[in-house]
Amino acid sequence: MKDVIVSTARLLPPILTGTLAGAGFRSALHLHDRDWLLAMLICAGLALVLHHFVRAARWLMMTGTVAMLVLAIGQYSVPGAGLLSAGIVLWLALRAGNGYSKTRQPTQQPVQQPVPRSGTPHAPGQATPQRAYSLDERVLRARFAFNAITGMADTKNRLLNAARDILANPAQARNGILLSGEPGNGKTMFAEALAGELRIPFFSISYQDIASKWVNETPERVKAVFAQATRLGQAVFLIDEVDGFIKSRTGSHHMDRDLTNTMLTEIVRLRGTRVILVAATNDLDWLDGAAVREGRFDFKVEVPPPDAPAREALLSRTVFQALGPNALSVPTLKSLAARWEGFSAARLMAFGPQLADMRQGGAFSGVVSFDIAMQAMRLIQGSKGHLPEKVKTIEEIIMPDASRQDLRDLAFKLQHVFNLEKLGGDLPRGLLFYGPPGTGKTQAAMSLAAASGYAFLKTTGAELLSNPLSWDKFIRNAKNLRPVIVFIDEADDVLCDRRMSAVSAVTNKILTTIDGVDGRVRDVLYIAATNHPDSLDSAAIRGGRFEQKIRFDVPSDEALVTYVRTKLRLLAGCAFGVSRHTTEYLVSELLGRSIADADSVLQRVIDSAVLRHLREGTKTITMVDMRSALRSTLNDN
Repeated sequence: MKDVIVSTARLLPPILTGTLAGAGFRSALHLHDRDWLLAMLICAGLALVLHHFVRAARWLMMTGTVAMLVLAIGQYSVPGAGLLSAGIVLWLALRAGNGYSKTRQPTQQPVQQPVPRSGTPHAPGQATPQRAYSLDERVLRARFAFNAITGMADTKNRLLNAARDILANPAQARNGILLSGEPGNGKTMFAEALAGELRIPFFSISYQDIASKWVNETPERVKAVFAQATRLGQAVFLIDEVDGFIKSRTGSHHMDRDLTNTMLTEIVRLRGTRVILVAATNDLDWLDGAAVREGRFDFKVEVPPPDAPAREALLSRTVFQALGPNALSVPTLKSLAARWEGFSAARLMAFGPQLADMRQGGAFSGVVSFDIAMQAMRLIQGSKGHLPEKVKTIEEIIMPDASRQDLRDLAFKLQHVFNLEKLGGDLPRGLLFYGPPGTGKTQAAMSLAAASGYAFLKTTGAELLSNPLSWDKFIRNAKNLRPVIVFIDEADDVLCDRRMSAVSAVTNKILTTIDGVDGRVRDVLYIAATNHPDSLDSAAIRGGRFEQKIRFDVPSDEALVTYVRTKLRLLAGCAFGVSRHTTEYLVSELLGRSIADADSVLQRVIDSAVLRHLREGTKTITMVDMRSALRSTLNDN
């Protein structure tokens, strides 16, 4: 009944207006009954059309209808009141039916049924309602082409050849370019540059763009995205961080398996089109095995770190943008580009802003020197390895004078490597510290790092034997922290003669790393420490590997006497007194011992004196303390 009233209310104004207009024409033109009826029908039809399409006409007809109802009150009292009441009813009906709302009833959009949440059951056989998804804002015109990327000619050629093959021969159904490489090397940039080179749209998505918390919605979004890519006709379609979509299905959650299956199906469906599918990942091992085979990704391209021309261009550009022209000399630029091989494009582009921060903070002014550049890179890296806060200087280490001078010279060369290389000098690839236990080999390596400003990373032969794969991770970390000293303590465990070794595979890996598979890695200094140099493999200590040898030995009697007296006074301080006779006794017992043994005995002497002080209140170091420390530390009776 309500629908009938609403429909009548909507049609009454145009019909009434058309009827009155027809009556006006009859009176003005003196029409006969048949002509008048025809004129009335024409006017009513015209009024209905105007009412439907012209908003102003609707309001005029409504106003006229209400006005006629109000005027009727002036001629008729009771009937007029009835007519007015009927008019009000019609007005309310019109408002209820939205016949005269501010705008016409909008065209109804397809109802988007919500995808059921986790735990919401479906009726058997009921399909999940599909939504209409759109990522139009991700379809862009590429901002640059390959000419904006300096160097990297091999990577650009491989990408361009693969893309042209896909566009020229879609019937052969070859498609799918899988980009791999470490983070920050520019995989996304290469994909966009490819679109710019081909002058076709660039459409990119990542897992965050289409992931959903609702069950089954993410696969539906994936289908919609692939459908949208297909509608583009020609485009570069980038799936960034594809490992989020195609996880290994072994032992994964069922939702991850469903997503992987959907992705693999859609990738196959895209074949035969002129949409160039590009997927980017940081590690191929994270992907499902079925995803990386031919038939899904026919072209596999690794994006390596920037090559030498690219590094020079990136460094020049970032310094120019941050500091302006002529802020970095050409020799310094070339030296930095050469030694920073393997650094990502993202790290190199952070170099300029870091220099700007340093200049603003007053660290330097004028042209960027080599030393300032190395300091800036160290700040970007954010780590100096595992160097303790308090490290002895080279002068404080008790060692042979000739060996100390070798360390001084090496530290000086590390500090002035830029000028050293300009004059034709070079650094050794590796050092061998050898000598009896406890003679300061580890301390000397840390002192060298502290004096030169190098980062310091330490491992042991035992650690490498317990986990041979740890060497690869250790070296990746070292390359990331350059300039760095890599210290291998107890190296005879992993560098022993391979003819009598069960760990030759580990030895080979270490030696190959030092040689450099693709050439020497700059600013990595390897130091091996051993108590038994005669047990090492001859190939390990030849030139180009652990080539410079520095000997460590127990201190001379004179050096040890001075060291023990000074160290004992320092440890005793004002808390304990010690007689000269007692001190000389301790010195005589430590002659011929290493500094490590002396340090241990001295600490045990103080420990014994402290214990007696807590028990008895004494403040003197006695002969009893000396003998107890010697017996417990050196097993002397």
